[in-house]
Amino acid sequence: MSGARRGNGVRLRKGKLIPRDDGKRIEEFVGAATTHTDAASVARMLAPPGWSEPAQRPEFDEVVIVLTGELTVVVEGRRERIAAGEVGLVPRGKRVVYRNDGQGACDYWSVCAPAFRPELAHMEAPKPRVQENHVVIQVAHGQGRDFARLLTTWAKDYLVQLELSGVELSLSLVDDRAIRRLNRTWRQKDKATDVLSFPAGDLPKGTPGPRPLGDVVISLDTAKRQAKEYGRTLESELARYLAHGLLHLLGHDHERPRDAKRMAALEEQLLGERGMVADSLQMDAKARRVRSLM
Repeated sequence: MSGARRGNGVRLRKGKLIPRDDGKRIEEFVGAATTHTDAASVARMLAPPGWSEPAQRPEFDEVVIVLTGELTVVVEGRRERIAAGEVGLVPRGKRVVYRNDGQGACDYWSVCAPAFRPELAHMEAPKPRVQENHVVIQVAHGQGRDFARLLTTWAKDYLVQLELSGVELSLSLVDDRAIRRLNRTWRQKDKATDVLSFPAGDLPKGTPGPRPLGDVVISLDTAKRQAKEYGRTLESELARYLAHGLLHLLGHDHERPRDAKRMAALEEQLLGERGMVADSLQMDAKARRVRSLM
């Protein structure tokens, strides 16, 4: 950027790189750090896959314009995905989390009014370090490796949200044939399903190492089929299965209405949107209404 001063109309060929330690690239063209502009800031962002930052409650409106990839924005607990070619708006005063849940980098522009300043973002302090969690993933599907890193990132995030530490979670990504065999062996149901959970047994007190939670087995074939049927992305479908299976490992179920509502609330907390139990409750309610009209 050459010769840019406040009040001068100039063409900005390049901006100023803002140092970061989280892998994200920020190049500011207009704003407090470059043109000393207070009214608005304009910056180009490049967020790597798996990137996220702590929640914030900014004193500025922010418009994001996604060029490539997909940006996940969680506003007051509600998740929105801004895809390439789309524009998102986050009004000031709202608690927001930005992250990249996609498989590739997300290239986007950010426009803030008034201009972005760290003291106006009110970013929450990172939570104190706790005992590390471990996620082990086994891929037994030809296309599963494309999703291994995402599932691992989500699983670690879910464990933190659930305030768990020092635990180990095992994930398996399989095809319909494998999950059907498991479903037949352990549940006497001879059909493929979406996700299965196998809780770990209790270890003797004092056993070294992380505490095993058990295994979550996900069918990528079923996820593809269900995502297409219900108009969801494959990533969203896999996230739903992971949250559902993890909560089952922790002892939650949806057999009784009260338990189902609790599990549905936890799924929504993890996903930032309705999960599998809430959808099931909605379908049950619709079925009851239909029967009452017959």
